[in-house]
Amino acid sequence: MTMSKHPGTELEPEAVAATPSWLGTRPRRMIAGGIVVALLVVLGVVLFGQFAPTANPGVSPGATPSSGAATESPAASATAAPVDGPAVPDVTPVPIEEPADVTPGLVAKVTKVEEVDGTARGPGEVAGPSLRVTVTMTNSTSSVVSLRTTVISCYFGADRTPAPELREPGGSPLPASLAANSAIDGVYIFTVPADQRGNVTLLVDYSVDVQPVVFQGDIADLL
Repeated sequence: MTMSKHPGTELEPEAVAATPSWLGTRPRRMIAGGIVVALLVVLGVVLFGQFAPTANPGVSPGATPSSGAATESPAASATAAPVDGPAVPDVTPVPIEEPADVTPGLVAKVTKVEEVDGTARGPGEVAGPSLRVTVTMTNSTSSVVSLRTTVISCYFGADRTPAPELREPGGSPLPASLAANSAIDGVYIFTVPADQRGNVTLLVDYSVDVQPVVFQGDIADLL
């Protein structure tokens, strides 16, 4: 049987043998190349989503912080200003040698003042010449009065500088309560410079709901 020689019908054996081998694998290579390109595109989208800057809600992309705006760090906002002691209320003081009503039926009075050598016992205390002050609380009612929140503090000078408090010798704060129709003493020791004792302020702060009592005067009147 003789093979056809007409062009466009069948290739002669010599022509088939001369056809390049890559022509048979070209479709596969094109498919593989397309898959690689698709994977690169997906990878690029993922990486862009991870590293792209996050927009700040409510702020335009081109906006920049004002140079005059002050920023406050968390540490700065959490740090409170130092406090030397409770502030003395702006009330008319009672002469230091006179009694004063704390609440109806409860009276406070500075009954004794002594000069002592203060002894440092607790943390932060500094020994030195001090005043031992006795404050007497008198309850004339028929009920027990709580003294749990009562605080006695001392100041000296016209600017009312807080006087450091000591525990020794002989300090004995007021108890937690005061029985009906009775009186009790609280003894407190304050370091007050000798040249500042002509103007001493004693604050009797009974409760946050009650106006404090302020005693003021020359402490020498009670020595």
